[in-house]
Amino acid sequence: MHQLSTTALTILALATAASAIPNPICSGLCNGTIRDPAVLRRKDGTWLRFTTEGNLRIATAPSISGPWTSNKGEAGAMLPGGSIIHVDDDQRLWAPNVFYKNDLFHAHYSVSTIGSQNSAIGVATSVTGEPGNWTDHGSIGIPADPRWNRIDANVFQECAACTPYLNFGSHWDHLFQTTLTQNLLKWSGDAPVHVARNTTFPAGSTNHPSIMEGAFQWWIPNVNGQKYYYLFFSSGACCSKPGVNGGLAPQGDEYKIMVCRSDKVSGPFFDKTGKNCLSQNGGSLVLGSHGDTFAPGGQGLVHDPDVDRVALYFHYVNKADGTYSDFRFGFNWIDFSSGWPEVVE
Repeated sequence: MHQLSTTALTILALATAASAIPNPICSGLCNGTIRDPAVLRRKDGTWLRFTTEGNLRIATAPSISGPWTSNKGEAGAMLPGGSIIHVDDDQRLWAPNVFYKNDLFHAHYSVSTIGSQNSAIGVATSVTGEPGNWTDHGSIGIPADPRWNRIDANVFQECAACTPYLNFGSHWDHLFQTTLTQNLLKWSGDAPVHVARNTTFPAGSTNHPSIMEGAFQWWIPNVNGQKYYYLFFSSGACCSKPGVNGGLAPQGDEYKIMVCRSDKVSGPFFDKTGKNCLSQNGGSLVLGSHGDTFAPGGQGLVHDPDVDRVALYFHYVNKADGTYSDFRFGFNWIDFSSGWPEVVE
């Protein structure tokens, strides 16, 4: 979901952590069922935001903070006619990951139905990133397997000639990593590696372990002399679990943004306490519910060259509206200077 550069990867924010968690930042079109955002900055300075609803709706802004604007309905969609992939008559497109390479935007997206393992990861490309300018290439070709769900794709590549990695997965055995061809259009054939899993059960649940999904990988080549790879993910129930909050999960079981890190791109990953994130249910909290911000998740990171800072963006529900039905977009600045990501003013 981000365009990598040497500057972006070496910058460490100078801000210091505030005593209270800051509110999400956004102006303009910030609500209206905005889920699973992917955000990046085009070479001309225009910011693009891609989200799940409306066959992958596209919005633009002059800065990451906004004001965000978008065409209404399908006119603002990446794939207004849907995907050329067919897994189910009631399928939906969600969780776009957008990566810029070789003068093309590459959007890896999910095709599935809620709660189904009958899924696929597709890819579309565009020169401009604007609606009406996308070519759908269909499935990247990862095979079905009872261990994983082929959704929530995330492309990670350290340099133009480096191996392109793909993180994916949700529910079942959670998060996996494989590789893509250099043009990012197809699975390489490398067997997926299991990178993270959680077998604990949320409070009050006896039939389903905690959910781990929405992997997003980031790296910092030099943090106090050490190179780290960070695996961010969403943990908890996002959008459809019955509960006391108008269909969202009960407090404590709702979405939250977690992280693990490693000195190797494919792990093993560990949390702040040293727990292995594959075998010991590891994971450290980056951002959870606070104030009127409820269930942040579906996250990604992007470097803002205008201010030389890294932004953590996500969707969330604003408790103040009283409905818990409208997912909003927001971001906060994030600081890696301690070796672990911290949300800051």
